[in-house]
Amino acid sequence: MRRTVLFVAMVLVWTGLSAQIDSVKTKILNSRVSKEVKNRIWRKAPKDTVVTVKSEAAFMPYRDKFIRRIYIRQIGFERSIYDSSKRIRDRITRLANSLHYDTRESVIRNHLFIREKRQLNPYKVADNERYLRDLDFILDSKIYVHRVPGQPDSVDLEVVTRDVFSLGFTGSIKGLDEYVVGVYDANVGGMGQRVQADLGIETRRDPVVAWDVIYRKSSIMGTLINAYAGYTRLNNSRSLGEEYEHAYFFRLDRPLVSPYSRFAGGFEASQNWSRNVYHTSDSLFRKYRYNFEDGWVGYNLGANSFNSRNRHFTAVRYFRQHYSRQPTQEWDRVRGLYNDQRFLLGSFTFYNQNFYKTKYVYGFGRTEDVPYGQTITLTSGWMEELGEKRLYTGASVLKSFVHRGGNFYQVEGGFGTFYRNKKAEDAFLSISGQYYSKLFIAKKFKLRQLIEAGYARAFNTRIRELLTLNEELKGFSPDSLYGAQRIILRTETTLFTNWEFAGFRCAPFVSLESAHLRAQSPVVLPRNFFWGATGGFRIRNENLIFGTIELRAFYFPDAIDGVDNLSFRVTTNLRLKYSGRFVTPPSLVRYNN
Repeated sequence: MRRTVLFVAMVLVWTGLSAQIDSVKTKILNSRVSKEVKNRIWRKAPKDTVVTVKSEAAFMPYRDKFIRRIYIRQIGFERSIYDSSKRIRDRITRLANSLHYDTRESVIRNHLFIREKRQLNPYKVADNERYLRDLDFILDSKIYVHRVPGQPDSVDLEVVTRDVFSLGFTGSIKGLDEYVVGVYDANVGGMGQRVQADLGIETRRDPVVAWDVIYRKSSIMGTLINAYAGYTRLNNSRSLGEEYEHAYFFRLDRPLVSPYSRFAGGFEASQNWSRNVYHTSDSLFRKYRYNFEDGWVGYNLGANSFNSRNRHFTAVRYFRQHYSRQPTQEWDRVRGLYNDQRFLLGSFTFYNQNFYKTKYVYGFGRTEDVPYGQTITLTSGWMEELGEKRLYTGASVLKSFVHRGGNFYQVEGGFGTFYRNKKAEDAFLSISGQYYSKLFIAKKFKLRQLIEAGYARAFNTRIRELLTLNEELKGFSPDSLYGAQRIILRTETTLFTNWEFAGFRCAPFVSLESAHLRAQSPVVLPRNFFWGATGGFRIRNENLIFGTIELRAFYFPDAIDGVDNLSFRVTTNLRLKYSGRFVTPPSLVRYNN
């Protein structure tokens, strides 16, 4: 009897405690702070409409009307650029706003090339909207057209931009003993200036710790000229040699932001030198020092033609590479890579390019611009290499297609050759194509398929480097494979999920790749066919400045020297983007990554 009473009493006490615990638990879970944390850490992303539309479509009804005023409006992190009534209120957003400086209105105006008191050109307005969206400190941009009461021939433009949180970090992990981390502010004081510092740690290197500093100013005084300067001990500048390098560099760049712009060009100067940080023996280490200057300028013919997007662009480029110290190894001293080089190239380009706006190509819901149209470039000039002066001619073609259903394609080809004593040599042919499927949507997931193929061929090679497989297969970079013919096939499936974790969205991916490399007699390759599989996932928070974080695993069943069967790579600040430039500097045909 006593045991029964005791048991009943224990049950009643436990029931009471459980009820109190449940009551407290319910209050905690239903509290405002708890809901904020839960919604930010794990919540379903808002539904978004994925539509592929022409960039200029929204501005067509206002064509040829006069622009009376241009107003600038900026939106904070807590609002949507398309619906300013939607507001996100949480402590994370308030903290970000307290640390962030909004981009100054003068900086936005410095990146405008549409003008007041001019007729509205729908294509030019769309070009400017896209150009603003391409700035790394801007999340998205939208230009609205407002009619002026009582003035049917005039309109006002409202340029709406939304910043990203400009403080970010970079990182790359190649193993437990090798990684690079960095911090930067891409919009210091809201003035369109970027300051970055990186720190690299590698136990095999001496010194173990290395660093770099980089500065950039965007659109200096409204000229659309971007300036860069930096010093690096991390072997991450534009380098020509094969050893670990330190470098100083300075760069100016003015892209052709629209077919209605007249000029484009750029200049870069760098001084690089090799450092024996891995204690390689003197007989094997290449000790060298060089500097290079690279400058180009181009003029856009027919920039004032508002009735047609067909354009002709002419450009000239001069490049000089000078070695103040060459490697002592006999083999390297006869390679073009470690000798002085100069070239002077001119090009003539015909292009007609427009854009569609869509989503979920590489971004996680932000607006992306996909080009369509064609570009044909003819290039000619001379090059001095290994003491020989040779004429060069080349041609390239780029054709892009976009279907309203969401599929889009790109086909690219190029051929270039040198001439010596009226005979062709060092000729290279390259053809490639990409296919992106339309976005398949199934409840909580979105899926897009990528298929790539490429073919390259070298003819009568004498001085120029042969074809390689370095990064042609992702993660596959042997130094010992050279061939005269290469075929690449690759397919990748990306799944965009509809969930967030602390504002970060996740997209798993998997790909299969294969390559065929045929040697040039009498060279014999260990094998001709290689294939591999890669997979992982990408993570991104579109409200933050730093790029996509990618965790990728590589598997090659028949690896060779310099390539592991299984390897892993973690990369932060990865800049994945599907976009197109109207023109590029005159250059030799590109056939290796």
